[in-house]
Amino acid sequence: MITLLNDYFSIDRQTTENDETLFCVTLLPAYKAYAGHFPGNPVSPGVCNIQMIKECAGQLAGKSFFLGYISQCRLSAVITPQTTPQLQIRMQLSGTDDIYKVRATVSDGTITYIDFKGELTPVK
Repeated sequence: MITLLNDYFSIDRQTTENDETLFCVTLLPAYKAYAGHFPGNPVSPGVCNIQMIKECAGQLAGKSFFLGYISQCRLSAVITPQTTPQLQIRMQLSGTDDIYKVRATVSDGTITYIDFKGELTPVK
């Protein structure tokens, strides 16, 4: 299973209050996808950002997940490792042994870049 943690991004801090967890993450500009997406003007690939959300959910739950279903994924602004290297992922995760529901927003504290809702299935 491919993971992006510590290659594409690092988790600097994780705090939980009530039913919401805040991940403070840093994008790592040396990640190989930036060389082709786009040369000279790297942009964070949407698929990598969704994987980042999934991996943060895995850190929170203590398990690996498959992405089962996306009910909403609003990409409202461009993320680049040069202009927005520090991001906040606010997450609510709930579920059973078979399906977890995740709700997450990715922002820099001012601008919301991604609004995500989906279902995750634990890897068995």
